[in-house]
Amino acid sequence: MGSPGLGALLLAAALAAAPSAQACGYHDASKLNLGMLNLAYPDALYVRTAVWMAQRDGVIAADLGPPAGELPRAGQADIYRLLRTVGALGHLRNRLETALDGRPLPAFAIVLMKPMLWSRFEAAGSEMTLQAHAAGPAASDVVIVTDEPVVDALLDGRLGSRDAQARGLVRFYGSPAEVASVSSLFDRLTAERAAAAVVPGDAAKGSP
Repeated sequence: MGSPGLGALLLAAALAAAPSAQACGYHDASKLNLGMLNLAYPDALYVRTAVWMAQRDGVIAADLGPPAGELPRAGQADIYRLLRTVGALGHLRNRLETALDGRPLPAFAIVLMKPMLWSRFEAAGSEMTLQAHAAGPAASDVVIVTDEPVVDALLDGRLGSRDAQARGLVRFYGSPAEVASVSSLFDRLTAERAAAAVVPGDAAKGSP
């Protein structure tokens, strides 16, 4: 795990040098230099390979496009994906807020690899705020590298947080203590989802 401050500084330099510094991949076909992202957050690019393998094996869903039967005009598919992704991030914010336990939690930023979309989350007491379309992480943020289908799988219960990390679908960057704190929040999120999915009758069948 790299230093969040150093990573944010390197990434800020890349953003400043990019022709479309504030654009994410939905708006800028050239995207941010992935090599610079990998330099700021070592082995971040492995997430792309892990996502492809998980999709190939049916662990997570394939990328979704516009609804069937619709022929998107130029840019329409990107707008659809952006709106869908922002909606998923809002759902994630709600779920994470429910999983908060009142303990201090460092701010964290999530980058979705395919669109290169950054979002920032900050906890204040029992509330979680979301900046769904951020320019990048703050210097002190824990950084999470993942992708859209992984967020969907975490939200619908198809994938647990620890399983996602073991498969390389999610990577955390920051100090060990802060990464552990944010990682435990995601563990609680998926554990609560799994518990909610248990049918009472099935639970009774498993009792001695």
